[in-house]
Amino acid sequence: MHPVYFNIGLPVMLIEDRIYRLIRLLLYTAKEENTEVTATKLQKIFFLLEKEKGVELGLEFKPWFFGPYSPKLQDFIDKLIEIGEVDVEEEEVRDPLSGETIGYKRNYVLKSEFTPEEEEKEIETFFRDRFQE
Repeated sequence: MHPVYFNIGLPVMLIEDRIYRLIRLLLYTAKEENTEVTATKLQKIFFLLEKEKGVELGLEFKPWFFGPYSPKLQDFIDKLIEIGEVDVEEEEVRDPLSGETIGYKRNYVLKSEFTPEEEEKEIETFFRDRFQE
């Protein structure tokens, strides 16, 4: 299998490297905007990045409980967590009537240093606009 290369204004790089960079850019932007990136929000923003912005990442989204979901994208975020570049803050979600825990809200936080490239400003703006929705 041949590697897939991707270019949106930056030097051509492997698609996998580009996805990791875009995840870091999203989490950096969230930190700058003082907003959370939950598991659901991450999936939705990357879905919109592909569908609205036309950035083809090959993430193969499918309908899921809370919106579009890509197991591939989850694998990428899990790897960033595993290597210590992203932290996960979990918050219990309780049933308002019984008080029982019914799930957890996962919030992703960038731990590593990141500096956006000038060529990434358009994507960064796209991310900022999605936080306003």
